[in-house]
Amino acid sequence: GTNLKERRAATALSAVTAELTEEVDGLSVRDFLKHRASENDVFQQIVQLASEAVDLLLAQDVEANLGPPKANLTEADGCLSFRTPTTAASEAMKLMQVHLPCNLHYENFVPRGCVLRNVPYILSMAAYLGPDTKTRLNSAPTKAKVSNMQVRLNLGVQGLVAALICFSIYVAVLADIVEGGEGPSSWPESVPSVLVRFIVYVIILYQIVPISLLVFFEIIKLILGYQIGQDPQMVDPRTGEPALARTADLVEEMGQVNFVFSDKTGTLTENEMVFARCCIGGEDLGDFRNTEDGQLPCGVAKARRILEATDSERHDAVRWFFLCMATCHTAQVEAPHVGCSTYSYSGSSPDEVAFLDSAREVGITFESRRLVPGKPGWELHVRSAFSPGNLLVFETLVEIPFDSDRKRMSVICRHNGKLYLIVKGADSVIQSLCKRPFPPKDVEYLSKYSWSGLRTLAFAARELDQAFFETWCIQWTSAQGREDVERVAALIEHSFDLVGISAIEDRLQEGVPEAITTIKAAGIRFWVLTGDKTETAVEIVRACHLFTEDMMLVSLVNCRSIDHAMELLEDGRLALARNRKPSGLVIDGTFVTFVLQARAGPARLYNLALQSRACVSCRLSPNQKQKLVELVRNHDRTGITLAIGDGANDVSMLQGAHIGIGIRGKEGNQAVQASDVAISQFRFLVPLLLCHGRRAYRRVAVFLCYVLYKHISLATGDVVWAHYCTWRFGGQFAYPEWLSASFPALITGLPMIVLLGFDKDLPDEVVLKTPDLYMEGINRIHFNYQVFVTWVITAIWHGSVAWSVPSVWVGSYSWEAHTPPHYEPREFWAASCVSFVMVIVFLNVRLWLYTYSPFSKPTLLVMAFSFLVLIVIMFGLSHTTPGHLMQPQVQGVAAEIFSTGKYLLVMAVTPLVLVVDAIAIRVSARKWPTPLDTARRRWAQGDFESETVDDSDEGAAHVDDSDEGAKIVAVECDTSATSAADASGGR
Repeated sequence: GTNLKERRAATALSAVTAELTEEVDGLSVRDFLKHRASENDVFQQIVQLASEAVDLLLAQDVEANLGPPKANLTEADGCLSFRTPTTAASEAMKLMQVHLPCNLHYENFVPRGCVLRNVPYILSMAAYLGPDTKTRLNSAPTKAKVSNMQVRLNLGVQGLVAALICFSIYVAVLADIVEGGEGPSSWPESVPSVLVRFIVYVIILYQIVPISLLVFFEIIKLILGYQIGQDPQMVDPRTGEPALARTADLVEEMGQVNFVFSDKTGTLTENEMVFARCCIGGEDLGDFRNTEDGQLPCGVAKARRILEATDSERHDAVRWFFLCMATCHTAQVEAPHVGCSTYSYSGSSPDEVAFLDSAREVGITFESRRLVPGKPGWELHVRSAFSPGNLLVFETLVEIPFDSDRKRMSVICRHNGKLYLIVKGADSVIQSLCKRPFPPKDVEYLSKYSWSGLRTLAFAARELDQAFFETWCIQWTSAQGREDVERVAALIEHSFDLVGISAIEDRLQEGVPEAITTIKAAGIRFWVLTGDKTETAVEIVRACHLFTEDMMLVSLVNCRSIDHAMELLEDGRLALARNRKPSGLVIDGTFVTFVLQARAGPARLYNLALQSRACVSCRLSPNQKQKLVELVRNHDRTGITLAIGDGANDVSMLQGAHIGIGIRGKEGNQAVQASDVAISQFRFLVPLLLCHGRRAYRRVAVFLCYVLYKHISLATGDVVWAHYCTWRFGGQFAYPEWLSASFPALITGLPMIVLLGFDKDLPDEVVLKTPDLYMEGINRIHFNYQVFVTWVITAIWHGSVAWSVPSVWVGSYSWEAHTPPHYEPREFWAASCVSFVMVIVFLNVRLWLYTYSPFSKPTLLVMAFSFLVLIVIMFGLSHTTPGHLMQPQVQGVAAEIFSTGKYLLVMAVTPLVLVVDAIAIRVSARKWPTPLDTARRRWAQGDFESETVDDSDEGAAHVDDSDEGAKIVAVECDTSATSAADASGGR
């Protein structure tokens, strides 16, 4: 595992049960674990020993008093005592210097779901149950993520409901005026006729509100989410794991992203640490990385020569440095066995594994970690090939753990009768804890390592006085809570002597530079948020091609106050104003802390970031990452933010962004569990956004417009009929009720799902070569106010034509002077059915015009299926007994309209109106092409056969710096007239 943490029994319990836990049937615990699969009698012995341990502890009447439940995952405390300790237990505790009550710390608690190792059995009591569990305490309600198109859809539906109510009121009032306040005799006299008419028309026009919309909306999104998981180009070649859309609600958001916020370690890099170099006493030992020719690395060779020469003046310093690496850690070790000839290590941090591997290479090997019964620490066995006796024993007494705020970890250990405090951590933190500043030579190498893109950590140590340690240890064991622990730790973590500086290489993931270049070319702004030091982050970003050599970098770092932060902002603004070259912004945690406290600071920082091509934020805490994401969200209400990370420290950032992408990394699965989509490598973000996200946005946009269009088209017939109904707004249906009921799902549902769920505009390889296609989502050209109005007007036009032409032509109306218009019922319902057929023709052809593979077999089959379902339903209502009972008005109508010349002529002539639509769509695509229109034309001409994505900034989106809230407004590809796409409904 990569998330290993030490767990131990409370010292009092360990002392009492020491004799039962040291050996199992003559075998050590480690030997037992190796043989348990094959020796059943040993297992039975374990059961017997566990039973004896239970009896022993019950005899002591153990009492545990727990502290209040805490949400922090690494905080738990309490105390343990024995109400009736036996004589043997008292003597054992006295022998091991254990006192009651015994304090409980986090390492005495075993979290639910963890895997235990190196123990034959465990006895425990349940603590912090129900609402007191860490899971429940950390399950604070998070703000639900809602797609911006879902919000706009809700507004559109609300508008349709308002239109329904307004029209019903209009009809009711107008009818009341015409009829003089009287309604048909069948209506109740006690209820005002205007109210009855209002209710009747609300019922008649219910189909204007698409009740089935949400159902089909979810089906479309599920299909789009399923396609993400089935994409072979996003399958990790190492593990075979595909991408996973953990929620389909935000899939179309991925086609409209304006900002990407990315972690660095484990996201842009492999998080596979390799010990690269080290500086000890102001001298660099050389490169420790393996060479291509298989020769021993020069750094390893030099370290071995120094360690072998015991009379060398540098021997002690180098030996102490590697001993510190072999002892200051929490890693677990696995001894050599079949299939592995060397010691292998695993730990919560890849850094620790890299340190131990490197120490082993030079001849200082961490071999085992042994729990000492009755004591809070461990015995670390380190074998040195260059020390007398070879095996060195370090007794770890106290471990002060690492966290993102302390940025260091410390261990107090005893070796050869002396106490040592060893610390490792960020160089900026360690330097402040040392007796004196780092020597100039060390500072020089520290800068060289950082500018080479290596991660640097410093090691320091000091010898402790036994009396001082005992006094301090009393405070440590009684420390409760995080703040108390940090306060007590600060009492001893000072006055260090620098031991050495390490440099670790974290290689870039495959395809990261190309992926970032493509994302930039798509018009998306890219921010890197990391906890690494500034120099390291900048060099990694340069290697990623986010910063280029010709960029001017504006650095806002090492801030001291709010006023200083505002001065840095002003200096940065002036520097960008004087420079017309591409620029990048570099900020750090100190600047973020102060600038967010200033009233005008967030807005000015946002505007400054918009004027730069990319931003790198260094030395950030997890909370600061989230605050930067929220800063962008607060100042750009329409922009879509995407955060991508791989570790627990990225969770708040993922939850704060509109879309959270979790990378399956080596730091646990917290980021994946908190994400909306999980992928295995950063480069998979490109097809996720450019292929799936862009396509999903277009499909969902057309879907929403089409659903509203088809329901308005059908309702328009009722609106038109209401104005010359024989009963003068008497409330008669324009279409047979059962045809209207089957309209949304049975007749028009499947074509919508198939064509909008699976229709593909361009092959993926072409899309990846033309990242400017993504501009359509950034500019929202497929779903906006103009597009929505265009679809609504088209719906009213088509619905009016579909109803009026058949009604006037074959409806057998009789218009006599001074009398209301009237009709023959038989002819009316025949004309009504013809009008309904015309509505379906209009809807299917309109949808067909918006497909990019109109003559493919699936498209033609699903269209034919829709018309077949329509015919079956019409004949079922017209010529079957159940149909006669359900819809008696249309008895025999279906056969009549499909066999009579005048009806067939109407059905042949009326759809010619759609020629206007086809011409308008094709002309607009030629005269005002969208990026997609241009790309499809080039693809048809074979222009993409030999093209590759250019790694330079050519083809990248240009930013209009004159508008402080500017978004990407143009691309090298022809997108200057994207606003004209409104005329073609987003095509």
